[in-house]
Amino acid sequence: MNLFWLLAAALNWIVLGGTCWLGWQLLRQNGRILLRLDELETRLDDLEFGEPNDKSRSSSAENGDRATTQLSGLNAQSENQSLVIPAATNDEDHRGTRFNSRSLARSRIKRDGLKAGTSAPSFRLPRLDGGELSLEQLRGKRVLLVFSDPHCGPCDALMPQLEGFYREHPEIPVVMIGRGEARENRDKVRKHGLTFPVVMQRQWEVSRLYAMFATPLAYVIDEAGVVAHDVAVGVEPILALMSKASASIRQRGRECATA
Repeated sequence: MNLFWLLAAALNWIVLGGTCWLGWQLLRQNGRILLRLDELETRLDDLEFGEPNDKSRSSSAENGDRATTQLSGLNAQSENQSLVIPAATNDEDHRGTRFNSRSLARSRIKRDGLKAGTSAPSFRLPRLDGGELSLEQLRGKRVLLVFSDPHCGPCDALMPQLEGFYREHPEIPVVMIGRGEARENRDKVRKHGLTFPVVMQRQWEVSRLYAMFATPLAYVIDEAGVVAHDVAVGVEPILALMSKASASIRQRGRECATA
């Protein structure tokens, strides 16, 4: 009997020791993960806000290339999810939690749109109906460039107005840049009977070039490839922008007639 109790006690101690050892290993692994996450967060701050602290400066030489490679996917994801603020929908679910305690004013990414007189960034994107379309192909024409999303309610409200404008003013090409699933965008095209070109960005890469992560928004690009008016965000400002574009064309026509 004494031998039995001795064996039972020894077994208990072995199990207890194994549990303690496993717990210690888990704590060590958790510590390494926390340190790595802290390093990644520091690198994200450096890339996004341009304010490296002492810790990042001291470790950048050793870990810079490795961390940058790992951060490329994280930075793109945070850009596509955390930085997206659809101004026209007021959907708070799209606001990034990463920046809850930071001021967006510190960010290097411009978010207030391009101003009149700015050269319009070039792009080449796949058309929803096949082929590709680039901004350079439209050089020499005044273009209404609209950013939309298949899940944007105000975008749906704007579609009939855009189609009517396109039919009434064939001299002003309308190009809509969509995002998301191609199938969803095709459904929207069929639903509203759109006949103007619709091209697709993968995420928000062209929106970033045009300095605003929102839908719907629009720009008028003049014949020389320059932004003619400040960005218009929301249905009413876009309708006002369309009126300005048509008035400009009419004014130019009168000038040519009297010349």
